[in-house]
Amino acid sequence: MKLFVIMLAVGLGGAMGAVTRNLLGTLFHVVMGLPEYVAIMIVNIAGSFLIGFVFFCLEGLLKKDMESRLQKTPLARPLVDEGWWPSSDPTRPVVSDFKKDLRAELLAAFIITGILGGMTTFSLFSLLSLNLAQSGNHVAMLINAAGTVLLGWLAAYLGLICGSRLTLRLGRSL
Repeated sequence: MKLFVIMLAVGLGGAMGAVTRNLLGTLFHVVMGLPEYVAIMIVNIAGSFLIGFVFFCLEGLLKKDMESRLQKTPLARPLVDEGWWPSSDPTRPVVSDFKKDLRAELLAAFIITGILGGMTTFSLFSLLSLNLAQSGNHVAMLINAAGTVLLGWLAAYLGLICGSRLTLRLGRSL
C-alpha cells in the first residue's frame, strides 16, 4: 500500500511538473520570443535551484531528529553547530533516512521526483542540443550544453544554500 501511495504522489507531481514545464517553455519561447533551447535551459536551471532548495528544507526541517547525510556538508555547519542532527553514522544514504519518515518520503516523492522531476527534462535538453548541432548551430549547442550543466549545478548549489538558511531560520522559531 505504501508503494502505491508513493507512486501516486510521484505520478500526480509528475503531471503537474510536465504541465508547468510546458507552460513556462511556452511563456519563455512563444510569448517572450526566446529561442526554444534558452527557454528550456531557464526551466531546467530554475528546477535545479528548486530541487536543491526543497531537498535541504525537507532534510533539515522534517528530519531534524534523524540521521542525515547533510550533517557532514559545509552548508549544514550552522545546523550541526546548533546540535540539529543526532550523532550517528553519516554514511547512511539519504534514501534510507527518508524511509523513516513517511511525510518526508511522500513530500520528496511528490515535490522532488514528481513536480520538479517532471518540470525539468534531460531528454528535451538532449534533443534540442542534438538539433542545434545537426543544424550547424554549434555555438548555440555549446551554450545550451555548457550553460545547462554548469548553471544547473550552480543553481542546485544556490538552492541548497538558500534552503539551509531558511531551514535555520524556521528551525529556530519552531
